[in-house]
Amino acid sequence: MPIIMRKRDFRFRRLAMLTFCTSLIGTWANLACAALPIEKQATQWIDQQIQQLGLQQGWQSVSSSASVQLFNANHRVSPCSTPLVFTAPLLPQSPTRFPLVISCQSTNGPWKIRAQANVEIHLAAVAAVSALPAGTTLSAADVQVMPVVLKPGARVSVITQIEAAQQMTLKRAVTAGQPLTALLLSSPTLIHRNQAVTLVIQQEGLELTTGGVALQNGSKGETIRVKNSGSGRIISGTVRDAQQVLIRIIE
Repeated sequence: MPIIMRKRDFRFRRLAMLTFCTSLIGTWANLACAALPIEKQATQWIDQQIQQLGLQQGWQSVSSSASVQLFNANHRVSPCSTPLVFTAPLLPQSPTRFPLVISCQSTNGPWKIRAQANVEIHLAAVAAVSALPAGTTLSAADVQVMPVVLKPGARVSVITQIEAAQQMTLKRAVTAGQPLTALLLSSPTLIHRNQAVTLVIQQEGLELTTGGVALQNGSKGETIRVKNSGSGRIISGTVRDAQQVLIRIIE
């Protein structure tokens, strides 16, 4: 056999063997995954979802521990030869406790079962430094970021950025170390109608300040109408603090 033909035959055999090995590895991985207990596969999937949700929400130092309760006996479920499929539409709204549907889509014996996931989430959140009474307007000295644990069934509306809590008012008294949630806070009126304010005008990277008068009451982040004292022009801006209103001019 000519040398060139032997080389071609060797390359073909090597390519065929590589394709076979790759297919074998993929099959082995699927079988290994399918061999794990249903609860184990479910908790691994939940941990991945909590990590993704944490990235979307801007959570810091996130970890989780999940348990899964199946609503039908394991002996009634045949082994699945393919990776399980998990469905949990309510997870984003209630990530510490939610219903879970687990299904096998294998052609030789598909099945579907229902379950409940209970998740304990660890993350860094804004909490009160000390006990504070209702009506307190929070300052930087009143809050700090610390590790908190959210038990199954707990709400996850915790605040993770200190800036989001500053200048907010407590609706109820809190204890030292208690995580702050959006439901505990309200926006106080920082600027009142007819109050003299500073207009911070931003345009194309430049920032100028001038005097103005508020024409409406406003809380932090709210949009109110103001009057430029110099030009007499009435414009809208965003309340930045108890004295400043931010005006963004886009041309």
